[in-house]
Amino acid sequence: MAIDGGPTKKIKPLTERQEEVLRFILSWMQANSSPPTITEIANHLGIPYPKSAGTHLEALEKKGYIQRIPGKARGIRLTAKSSAFQDESISSEWLTIPRIGRIRAGVATGSDPLSEGQITIPSSFLSEKPDFVLSVVGDSMIGVGIYEGDLAFIKKGGIVSNGDIIVAQIQGEMTLKTYLHQNGRLLLRAANPSYPDRIVFPEDEAGLVQGRMIGLFRSLSRTGGRG
Repeated sequence: MAIDGGPTKKIKPLTERQEEVLRFILSWMQANSSPPTITEIANHLGIPYPKSAGTHLEALEKKGYIQRIPGKARGIRLTAKSSAFQDESISSEWLTIPRIGRIRAGVATGSDPLSEGQITIPSSFLSEKPDFVLSVVGDSMIGVGIYEGDLAFIKKGGIVSNGDIIVAQIQGEMTLKTYLHQNGRLLLRAANPSYPDRIVFPEDEAGLVQGRMIGLFRSLSRTGGRG
């Protein structure tokens, strides 16, 4: 005969303060290869009494994130649940974005479609999540600070506004230019007087915008003294 033990008690998620304590423990252990004392946790939290920090440790233990060894000053042990929390935190702080080729910032040309691997950046680097990265070739956008060798972060879809820098596909060619509506005409404009505006005719408008640039990265080794 089966015995009904009643409903399983649902474990509440971590509070913001409990998350802060757990993150501190994880970072301390990574730096020192040993857990912090309760006094060190209290100092981090800015509270005068170690006993107050102890209540957060009790909550973390009840929720399965740590184990504590009685009588030991550094008696905190991590669990599989705390390791999963750390992995999830790391993945949420970083973005891995595909690099899918090169884009001409000059005379429009075929874009190199070959995959160039991936790039990983902090998620705080951009306000939007890009869909792919392109390496810039050419000098037509130097007036807005885009140089050859820069990495352009591109977002597909969404609304394109007048003045946005876009990846344009026109007559089978790809280019990075400023999107402009001017005097009733649609133009692709360079940021270098050596390159004239390119008029986009109605038959070329379908599929013109392949994405808009939402960010730019330049390696310091490629600045060549540019400020």
